[in-house]
Amino acid sequence: MIRLAELRNYDLKGYRELFCFLYRYWSCCLTDDPDEALRQMIELNAGFKEPLSEKEVIRATKSAEKAWMAKNDAKANEEARKKGYPGAGYNLKNSTIIRWLDITPEEQRHLQTIIDANEKRRRKRERDRARTGELRRGQGAKTREEYLEEQRERTEDKAWQLQKAMERHPDATNKQLAMMLQISVRRVQQLKRLVKN
Repeated sequence: MIRLAELRNYDLKGYRELFCFLYRYWSCCLTDDPDEALRQMIELNAGFKEPLSEKEVIRATKSAEKAWMAKNDAKANEEARKKGYPGAGYNLKNSTIIRWLDITPEEQRHLQTIIDANEKRRRKRERDRARTGELRRGQGAKTREEYLEEQRERTEDKAWQLQKAMERHPDATNKQLAMMLQISVRRVQQLKRLVKN
């Protein structure tokens, strides 16, 4: 939550109450101390570009503390489980939080836990790509830049060979040149364009 506030330069107008509510609830869950959670939430609110009044923010987030108390109540947890919930309190999905706070894909790239399925897949692809690259380099594979440089050198070499073959055999057809150089006719045509430039 703090990271999201930082990304938005603490300009959370339109989201302040919800932001403070979620922050107070999760602070209660993390600290097991409602007084400390309230203090932290008031401090966060004070850092907003346009903070809510202290009285307003306390009143607007009071239900966060009640939900935390229910989460710690065995009877409330039992009733919630009977209804199909994991437990009492707020059981919010990331997709819900993302929708409520209008968290953009760009913001999600900077967050650790509040991410959608697309960002999760993007991070997995990035990890897999990095792992594959490390594995391939460990086996002696070239980097993309090394590969491209090698291909450029090969092309220049073949173009030079083609130029020399054309000088020695000025009347040779593309097919004959291809046979001499052991490349395809199509490749001869490509290399001729390079030679002429």
